[in-house]
Amino acid sequence: MVEKLRYKFIFIATISVFAMLLLALGVINIISSVRNNWETDLLLEYIAANDGYIPSIMTNPDMRSDMENVLTPETQFETRYFSVHIKDGRVEKVNIEHIAALSEQEAGSYALKIMGRGQTKGNRLYKGRSYDYLVTKQAQNSYLVVVVDTSRMYFSTMALVRFSATVGIVMIGIFFVMMSVLSRKVLSPIILNIESQKQFITNASHELKTPLAIISANTEVLEMTAGESEWTGSIRHQVERMTGLINRLIALARLQEWGDTELEKINATTIVREVTSSFKTVIEQQKKRCEYNIADEVYVQAEESSFHELVSILIDNAAKYCDDGGLVSVELVQKGRNMFLHVSNTYVEGAGVNYDRFFERFYREDQSHSNEKKGYGIGLAMASEVVKQFKGKLTVSYKNDTITFTVQI
Repeated sequence: MVEKLRYKFIFIATISVFAMLLLALGVINIISSVRNNWETDLLLEYIAANDGYIPSIMTNPDMRSDMENVLTPETQFETRYFSVHIKDGRVEKVNIEHIAALSEQEAGSYALKIMGRGQTKGNRLYKGRSYDYLVTKQAQNSYLVVVVDTSRMYFSTMALVRFSATVGIVMIGIFFVMMSVLSRKVLSPIILNIESQKQFITNASHELKTPLAIISANTEVLEMTAGESEWTGSIRHQVERMTGLINRLIALARLQEWGDTELEKINATTIVREVTSSFKTVIEQQKKRCEYNIADEVYVQAEESSFHELVSILIDNAAKYCDDGGLVSVELVQKGRNMFLHVSNTYVEGAGVNYDRFFERFYREDQSHSNEKKGYGIGLAMASEVVKQFKGKLTVSYKNDTITFTVQI
């Protein structure tokens, strides 16, 4: 259990750091990409506004203030771009003075392909390079296509993404190694507390057995000498209850001390039928009804004695808390590779019950704190531990005045 807790801590911590790194690096890359796109859009608009050219920035008094950080006196020399005038679907004029990667014919063909796409702006890879374009309408059936070579920006962005991914993976690896080394020290107070609790439960349970045995023996002597009475019967009854509680506590502590349980293929049908048959008479004596629907040849990977105890706990709990004259139902089915065991009982007052806490040890609803319903809130905690050992799932639900416990393995 301690190792499982450690591995779970490492897993959750690593996933949390991974999520934070993913968010941080993702935000950086997104902001960088958005910034690049914004600058490119401004540049395309500026070229289109100047009939397909970048004039001298210093002599342009009408330049917008938001472009001052994008366009500089060097922009007209640094930017690789071309522009194409198209009228009535034909190329009229091509400007390739500021680009060397394309010929005049290739530039015109590229512009016609862009017009054929029906988009006013976008990005397109061509001959291994990245080009952003903007189409503006100048007159009737006359268009200006401006294309800027953004390959350097595109490949820089891709390099940033790859670098971020590499850094993220390396950082996650370093964090995982550090957590593997330091997790035992970080969790040592919690582990020590868990071990102390289990040791206390085990030791206290064994110590309590001796006085209970003496009380039981003295009660028998009293009954032999003075005969049975209401008081001796009450003593024996309480001794039995305390003995049952101690045995349950020891069993629960042992369950938590186990490592991975040796699981084997067992016949669930046989065990469920045997347990339900043993409870049938008890349930009927309490003036309650019982129904069983147990499928044939249902097998499950489990440990036989623990599975027997699991079924006993659930049916005993259903019989104990079923309404007077109510119905206890047990259903065992096989669905694909999974076994489903449903144990239900009618409980009209169960609508306001907090079912999330049912598997906490010593938890019991106020309505069940009566002498008629014996128990200490240990059984369902044990059932939950057993199902965990089987790598299954135990859930509880309430519908139509009926509580249903479902085991899926």
